[in-house]
Amino acid sequence: MGTWSASIFGNDTSLDVKDEFFERYNLGEEPEDIKKDLLLDIDDEDRFNVMFALAQCMWEVGQLDESFLYDIEKVIESKEDLAVLEELGADKSFIKQRTAHLEKFLKKISVKKEKPKKRVAPPIPVESKYRNGAVMVFQYEDGRYGALIAVDSKFYDKETFYSYIQTDIKMSRKPSIDDVRKARIIDPSFHSEEYNSFRDPAFYYSFVYCVSGYLKSTATKRFEKYNDSFFEVIGYLSDWGDCCSGTYDCFDYYRQKTSDEFKITAIEELTKRFNENPDVRTSMTVGEIDLEAQNYNR
Repeated sequence: MGTWSASIFGNDTSLDVKDEFFERYNLGEEPEDIKKDLLLDIDDEDRFNVMFALAQCMWEVGQLDESFLYDIEKVIESKEDLAVLEELGADKSFIKQRTAHLEKFLKKISVKKEKPKKRVAPPIPVESKYRNGAVMVFQYEDGRYGALIAVDSKFYDKETFYSYIQTDIKMSRKPSIDDVRKARIIDPSFHSEEYNSFRDPAFYYSFVYCVSGYLKSTATKRFEKYNDSFFEVIGYLSDWGDCCSGTYDCFDYYRQKTSDEFKITAIEELTKRFNENPDVRTSMTVGEIDLEAQNYNR
């Protein structure tokens, strides 16, 4: 369980439950059925995070019944959740913060929500020229060219998920696809047994130094408008699939008001990444990775 705050949704488990609940709810499943399916075994260390997340979701849609509310109340009053956190190494400061969050949480869900959240039509997948495998060139602050590769991106009519990996190309002329195939990725993790020794073997084929982000309630067409102001697609590699395991930097498109503002932010971020990582490169070239990706993604 990844934890970064004491709030109800301050951990990976609760956020995953929330995402799955509303995805299934919006597809028409009944809240009670989703709840029963997601509740974990009583001995699982994440069981209370699951319970609290489900209670919040059920309350949001106006379906939090008295029985489940009573279960949540018992857990909070008995401090069972706090005991588990202490066993996992939480300090006194964290426990104090968690206690305060739980008290506010219980008070809130104990009062029926006046306007329950309605089902929302799920997003519709759309095509994009920035699809996985797209090779995009751009110019750094000094005018020289660089290149990114799109991986693990998803495009919808109302929202966009994207991840890019940065190559070590920096040249005075516009690079070609052949130049990109000969380049290396600014990333220490791909095919690094040393770097991935403490992680799942699946991450042997993934990158962590990604540029990533999420355009909430923003259509792919708008996303492309931003990209077109700075990037140019010069061709495509294979679809490397789900090979993005973490985020190193973000392009917060939704915070930008104009394409020019986005362009300024993108130049700054990519220049910083290049200059801060002069020796961090994959041992394999982009072309070698592309050939391997064609095999392990079949």
